[in-house]
Amino acid sequence: MAHMYLCPAPTPLATLILRDYIRKPMSGRTRVSLSIPKELMKEFDNLSKSIGHPNRSKAVSESMREFLSTRKWDLARKGETPGVILLTYDHHARGVNRALTEVQHDYPDVITATMHIHLSKHTCLEVIAFKGQADRVRSLARLLQSEKGVLDLKVVTSPV
Repeated sequence: MAHMYLCPAPTPLATLILRDYIRKPMSGRTRVSLSIPKELMKEFDNLSKSIGHPNRSKAVSESMREFLSTRKWDLARKGETPGVILLTYDHHARGVNRALTEVQHDYPDVITATMHIHLSKHTCLEVIAFKGQADRVRSLARLLQSEKGVLDLKVVTSPV
């Protein structure tokens, strides 16, 4: 026995909601969903509006392009590379101080000096000067970035 369900005709409001919900795919674009800390998103939105981005998508696209161009350039670099790693972290995160120190001690051939700066009650900045083979520098940066409690890491290289 077949079942039949009768539905009333959609109201104008329901038609508008459905039309907006079931959109045609955007040509050449991908829709993404991210989980981002509220404060970070609020700060990002405020900054992007203040510099004139018409919407969040435009700001995120620009940020992604900048990220890609910086990282591609860093990955392409070969040979001996001097520079600094700027590492911001939450020093209250369990084990972060020990983990960062251990990683740094594994790279005596690369790290030439470090400086520790207290930014706030919970946040520190570690400036790590280096001079070494680019692949070792990338390895060091990846290990540091992967530690729990690391908030931000930037590698700044200098032309030789």
